[in-house]
Formats: sequence, structure tokens, C-alpha cells
Amino acid sequence: MKTIVLAFFASASLTAWGQSYKVAGTVLDAKSKVPVEFATLWIEGSGIGTMTDSQGKFVIQHLAEGKHEVLVRCLGYSEYKLQLDVRKDKENIVVYLSEQTLALNEVTVTAERKAIDATTAYTLGRTALDHLQSVSVSDALSLLPGEQTSKFKSLTSSAQVITLRGESTEMGNPDFGTVVEMDGVRLSGNATAASTSGTDTRNIGNSNVERIEVITGVPSVEYGDLTNGVVKIVTRKGKSPLIVDVAVRPTTQSYAVSKGVELGGKVGVLNLSYERVHSVSDIASPYTSYVRNAFGVRYSNSLHTKTGKTLSVDFSLNGNVGGNNTEADPDAFKETYTKSRDNALWSSLSFNYMLNSPWLSNLRGGVTFSYADNRVEEKKNQSASSVQPALHTTEEGYFVASKYEEDPSSPIILLPTGYWYVTSFNDSRPINYTAYLKARWSHKIGSVTSNLLAGADMKGEGNLGKGTYYEDMSVAPTWREYRYDELPFMHNLAAYTEEEIALPFRHSQLLLKGGVRSDMTFIPGTVYGTVSSLSPRFSAKYSFGEKEHGFFQGATLRAGWGKAVKLPSFEMLYPWETYVDRLAFAPGAMADGTTYYAYHTHPVLPVYNPELQWQYSIMREAGMDIRLKGVRISLSFFYNTLSKPYTSTRIYTPFDYKLTDQSALNNCLIPSTDRVYSIDRTTGVVTVSDKNGILPSQTLAYKEIHDFQSAVMNVNGSSSSRMGLEWVLDFDRIKAINTSIRIDGKYYRYKGIDEVTVPSTSSLTDTDGQPYKYIGYYVGGNVNYNGFMTQRLNTNLTLVTHVPKIRMIFSLRFEGTLLKTRQNLSEYSGGTRSYVLDSQSDYLPSSTQTDIYNGASYVATYPLYYVSREDMETRIPFMEKFLWAAEHDKELYNELSKLVVKSTTGYMFRKQGYSPYFSANLNVSKEIGKYLTVSFFANNFFYSMQKIKNWQTGNEGSLFASSLVTPFNYGISFKLKL
Repeated sequence: MKTIVLAFFASASLTAWGQSYKVAGTVLDAKSKVPVEFATLWIEGSGIGTMTDSQGKFVIQHLAEGKHEVLVRCLGYSEYKLQLDVRKDKENIVVYLSEQTLALNEVTVTAERKAIDATTAYTLGRTALDHLQSVSVSDALSLLPGEQTSKFKSLTSSAQVITLRGESTEMGNPDFGTVVEMDGVRLSGNATAASTSGTDTRNIGNSNVERIEVITGVPSVEYGDLTNGVVKIVTRKGKSPLIVDVAVRPTTQSYAVSKGVELGGKVGVLNLSYERVHSVSDIASPYTSYVRNAFGVRYSNSLHTKTGKTLSVDFSLNGNVGGNNTEADPDAFKETYTKSRDNALWSSLSFNYMLNSPWLSNLRGGVTFSYADNRVEEKKNQSASSVQPALHTTEEGYFVASKYEEDPSSPIILLPTGYWYVTSFNDSRPINYTAYLKARWSHKIGSVTSNLLAGADMKGEGNLGKGTYYEDMSVAPTWREYRYDELPFMHNLAAYTEEEIALPFRHSQLLLKGGVRSDMTFIPGTVYGTVSSLSPRFSAKYSFGEKEHGFFQGATLRAGWGKAVKLPSFEMLYPWETYVDRLAFAPGAMADGTTYYAYHTHPVLPVYNPELQWQYSIMREAGMDIRLKGVRISLSFFYNTLSKPYTSTRIYTPFDYKLTDQSALNNCLIPSTDRVYSIDRTTGVVTVSDKNGILPSQTLAYKEIHDFQSAVMNVNGSSSSRMGLEWVLDFDRIKAINTSIRIDGKYYRYKGIDEVTVPSTSSLTDTDGQPYKYIGYYVGGNVNYNGFMTQRLNTNLTLVTHVPKIRMIFSLRFEGTLLKTRQNLSEYSGGTRSYVLDSQSDYLPSSTQTDIYNGASYVATYPLYYVSREDMETRIPFMEKFLWAAEHDKELYNELSKLVVKSTTGYMFRKQGYSPYFSANLNVSKEIGKYLTVSFFANNFFYSMQKIKNWQTGNEGSLFASSLVTPFNYGISFKLKL
């Protein structure tokens, strides 16, 4: 914090070097010429801005001398970029905003790159969202370069998470590292106790979104707790007519209404919205459904002073009531269902004090709050022909099962026979809150423009859920309580500073941006204590050769580097306590028809890892934007390395218990009809008594069983890399047919190898009947491959025909996948991990073949070393001992063979891929009169029957009904403005 303050005031001492002026004017409606209130004017690339008052007037004080681009925005109007060359005071500027309609000459229905930023960022506007007819926010990201239409046909399929520059199956969970914000509220998934995954966007109202801003490159240091980019959702704010949206497609119907109400005087504007979406999995059986009842309330106001200062206040409250429900499905077993709540509440209160003074441009602050109710209720049918036990004990010892009616608090209950239902609940209610304050100071020192950002934020995260519980404990299966609401909250305090300097030259400009973010994470009452991390980030942009005519009209070179740290999820912070349950005595059916079960329970305490470090990504990017006559070209290359990813291993320790089997009853003199059994809770010794008291009690013989217990320990995994090239070619409109052409694409390559040593044992028994006594330690786990590499090459061709005279726009998008491969890998930096076998029945490596990637051989994976239950400390190199045992000790060889992991096919390591395949989407939007807009879409409208070949198996298949392309889908929507 001291560094931030010193940097701020050191820069402030130089302010007198620059000359500044006053800029004032009016924003009017282009058609009616009436003043436009609540329009925002922002100097791109700075912290200077203001809002118009009730007369449409605005004032910007202390604007530095030189050229500026002012972005003017207001709800319902098309964005306007005002070019200013400030050499003196300007007080009579008039800005005309045109209503956002298809009658405009310029309408954007694709992702628009934010050229002002040094990093790669895009804006998806409301017109593009309407034309696309997206149902969820994740649908809209298909407009990004090289991305393709969502494979989800409805909202019932699964969680729809956003992953920027990555895929969800990769190491480090890139979707978990992608930030999603709505009106400044972080929709975080850190407090989800049972998983480490990304943000499900299905519960976000889509019709009330004004625009989506996506940062795929190196973000500003004001963004923390991420590794893969930022998605910012901005809802409608400002006066607007009553808007009614109706959208229908075979599996999904959507109805929405919104209104921006001017409250009169200087009270402000209130935006209200409601959206209902009903989506089913299959129109032939429309019973499994997802329902979204999204609502939004947003209040905004601004106060103006005569000196040009503006204070804007914003309050937003968004939420959803809904979720997934299978209760009505007649194809399911009678009375069974799954109901998954997807309720949420997001709220923020913020202010923006636009001083535009010599010492401070603006001051922002606010608080945010997020709450989710993700309770899952599941009702299942169960059946059994004999009585079975269900264990609920949480203590060490030997316990006897009893009927629930006789002892509801029994550590082991006997479940009924016949048919019954079990209703379970998993109650997860993550909550997070944030408070922040940040200041910007934009000033000029000679010809150099400086923008200084300094800020701090504090956030806390927890979970108020009860975890898993059951409606009727008399039929609850084996289960132990684990309450999420008893887990400590995680708190994070961050401070950051960032300086952006623009250096103008005669025919070019250099923009340099650098900053650092410091995070301190507090987790009281745990082994983690306080964890600190630093995230430096830098970017640069060099623009040159700009001119309006000629073949070459300018170019921009971009580069960025940065570190981004991702806080752990509660799943990583708080491992669960587990229990080892082993049968200790079961004599069979009793004379009276009852069943006797005795179990030994051994609690395994969770293993917390005080050495756990926070996952981080090193982001690198280089880009180029070239403007040629007739075409604009944008290229972005990235190479990101994810380090210290969150993963887990296991800790094995020996434990013993006593087992009394039925053979011990052979020498029992008490008749079976008169036997009464008891087991000592501590020693596990079984005693048989005569219920008639005639014969003396008898202690049964037992066996000492030597077993293992294991506990999960969360650790940091191995690094992985992601690299890619994204491109966009925008050709000038062909005026004769009013058609523009865009070609975009993406090459992406991922490689990750897991070298974490993971212990594992066999479920088989030793020759003496004891549990298997060896533990093998495998590099990357006891599977044949410990990593994989993927490559993907997508390219899209979009044709957009816009006819302003008839207010219609057509777009035809061809999506092609030219390359899509995956190859399983088995690698170890310390040596060989997997070996070729001469045949599937072999266990020893081939003496003639060594290449596991030849695609035609079975493969064996050996542990790096192993230990014995008798000596857990001595690590014996497996390969050396295994080869020796094959020649000298057949018994040991047979036992060690149980640790060998063999592939089930000969092509496991052959590269998997497909021949190129394609699909096409059609979108049409038409404004009818002043009030009605009709839109139609057909995705994959020719429903390709193309045959494609699987490189791994050599088999041919059809794209029809495959998961490779989006399924055929179509729909129509109506937007009414009143």
C-alpha cells in the first residue's frame, strides 16, 4: 500500500507541466432534437468522463491538450465516437445520438474488438445478441474469433460454463479460472464446497443484458482471482420504452418484459425487468425441464455541479428463481425425481465521483453481494430381498446394527426389505461479498499522457449450506454429515496500482501499461493462515502509419505479459473426513428371522496441506492490427502457462481390525436357537451367550486383519501450457449488395503432463486371504496416460447483408473445424513411465518394441516404486524388483503383477482426430414499423449427413446426431417496443 501512495503522489507532483481546457456541450436525439439525459461521455483510455443532465448538457474540466476520442453511450441509442482536437476551451459541442435501429447504416452483429485496449478484448452489443437469439450468456461467446455455436440444444443438458482460451477437461480447470461479473458483482465459484468448476450462466437473465465485454488477453491489475480472462455482463441502465420479448424454439420458450422509468425531477431512473424461460430436454418427452425466472431492478442517478463535477450512484439487484426438475417425467420410475435449485441473488451499490480535477479524475467505490441457493433434492427407489445395514457412526470402534424403530440413534441401522423410497438433499448456498475503492488520475506532462490507477478491494466467501442430509433417517443409506456452514470463511484483501503512459511521436504513438496487484488471503482457524501473492502485469501498444487513403492505412502492434493468481475453492481448502467401514461379524440369519451385523468403523481425519500454494497463470500475448484498403486484419497470439494447479493425491496408513467369520461358530456349544451375540466396542471380541443361561458364555476366535486406510490430500500439480493464434479479417462492405464479409478463426494447442506421485493399491487379496499388502506409487496416477495434448483449428466465414431501407439484416455463418485432435501421453521427466507389451497377456516390457505411440500395441504402466505394509518407509524401485522377481521369485512376481496397469486396447496412444467437418447457421432480423422486430434463426440448417473418419479407430461415422456440431435447431423471436 505504501508503494501505491508514493507512486500516486510522485506522479501528482508533475501535473503542472501539462495544459488543460474545458469542454462542454449538449447531447441531443438525432431525430427529435430533444436533450438526452443520462448519456455517458468517456474519454477512451483514461479515467475522465461525465454524464449529461436533464437538459442534455455536459461539462468536462481539465481536459489535456491534444486529440481525444470520446465514447458517448446511452441506453436505446447507437454508440457514437466523438473525435476532439483540444487546443482551447470548447463550450458549444453538439452530439447527436441516433436511435438503435436496423435503419442505421452501421449495424454490428458480430464481436467487435476494442481497439483502444492494448490487450485483446471484445464487445458483444445488444443488437448482436438479439440477432443471434441467444438463450444464455454462454451462447453469445460463440461470436468470438474461432469459437463455434454452442452444442447445447436446451438448458437442461448440463451446467453452461464459460472457458476462455482453454477447455474444461484440461488440468487446472480453465473454466474455474474464468471470471464472470454482472454489473460489477463477481459470480464466484470459490465457496462451492463439493466441486472446483466454473460459473454456470444458465441462471443469468439474457434479455436484460445491454452488452457483454470479454477480455481474453492480459487484464488490468484491478481484476484478481483468475487465470483465464474476464467476462463482464452489463445490464440495461437508463430510460427506455416498455420492451416485450417473446422467443420460441422447439425445446425452449422465453418471455421477457423490461422498462426504464424516469422518476422525474432529479430523482433518477429505475430499470425493471423480468424474464421467464422454460426449456425441456426433448420435445418428444417434454418433462425434464429447466426454468429460469430472472428479474432485475436497477436504480441510477447523477448529481451535477456548476464546476463540471458529476456524482453518479448506481444500485442493482438481479436474481433468479428456478432450476432443473425431472418430477413430471412419466418415463422415470414412479415418484422418483431430481429437483435442482438454481436460485441466485446478486446486488451492488456503487458510486462514481467524476471530479475531472487537476489532481484526481474520478473516484469509484462500492459494495457487492452474491448469494446462491443450489439445493438438490433427489428421490430414488430402493429395493432389497434381505436386510442390509446402513452405517452412520462417526466414532472409532465396533458397532452392532439395529432397527431404526428400536433405536433411532443407533450408529448402524437395518434397512427394510421390499420396496421403498429415499429422499436426499444436498444443500449448498455459497455467498460472497466485496467492498472496493479505486481512483484514476489522468493528466498530461508535456506531450506525454499519463493515467494512474490505484485501488483496493476486500472480499469474503463462505457457504451457508447444510451439506447432504436425508428426509427420513430410517431409510438413509451409509452416510455421514458434512456441513458446509461450519467451514471457515475465506477473506482476501488486495491493493493494486497501474500506470498507463501514452508517448506520441510524429507519425506514431506508443502506449505502455504496467502495474502490480498484491493479494493477502486470510483463512482463520486453519493451517493455511495468511497467504500473500503478487501479480505484476505489463502491456504495450505501438500504432503507426495511420492515414485515410492509400493501400496501407495503419497498423498497431500489441504485446502483453502478466501473472494472474486464482484462489482455491472450498473443495481444495477443506478435505472431507472419511470413514473405513469393515464387516467384523455376521453370523447370518438368526433363529427369530432377524439379522445380526457388526462393523468396525475407523474414522480417517482429513489431511490439510499447509504447503498448498495458490494456482497461477503466466499470460503472454502478442498481436497485430493492420488496416489495408478494403480489409482490416487482427491477429492475436497467446502462450499461457498454468502453474501449481489444484489437484489431489492420497495418503495411505496401515490399520488393523478383528474379523470373526462364521467358521468360528463351528466350535460353539450353544445351540443356534439359543445364541445371543455381543461384540466388545473397543476390542472387537465376539461373545456368544445362552439366552436360557444354561451353558456358559463362549468367546469366539477371530482373525487380525491388516488393512490400509487412505485420505485425500490436496496438492499442487504439474504445469501445463496453452498456446494459440486467433485471427479476424473484416472486408469492407460490398456496396452493390450491402454485404460485409468476416473470416475469423483460431488455432489452439494444449499440453499437460501430470507428474504428481499418487499412491494406489489393489482390491485383490494376498494368498493368505489378507488384503493386498503393497502400495504402488504412480507418476500421475494408476492409469496408462498421465496427460494429453490437443489441437484444434476452427475457421468461420460470416456474410452479413444489411438493407437499411427495409430495416432488415441477414447473416450466414459457415463454421468449419479443419483440425481436432487429442493424443494421450505417458511421460515422466525422470525416466520411462509406460512400456510396450508383446501381447495383452504379458506383464513384462517388450524386448523389441519401445514406442508406445505406434498405435498398435498394448501398453503397461508401472509404479515408480512401492512400499509394503510391514515397512511403509522403505521405497523399493518397482521396475528393478519386478524384473528380478520374474527370474528369481515367482510368488513375489505374481503379487507385484497386481500393481501393473495394462491398457484395454492397442490404440490407446494413437492420435485421436477427425477429418474436417462443417455446419452453417442462418439468422434474419426485420423491423416492422417503429415498434416490432422479428428475428429468425436456423442453426446447422442443412443438418449435415457428412461422413467423417475417426483417426484413432479407423471407423467412419456421420455428423448426424453427433456431439461434434451443434444439433439442428431453429426459432423465432418478437421484440415489441411500446
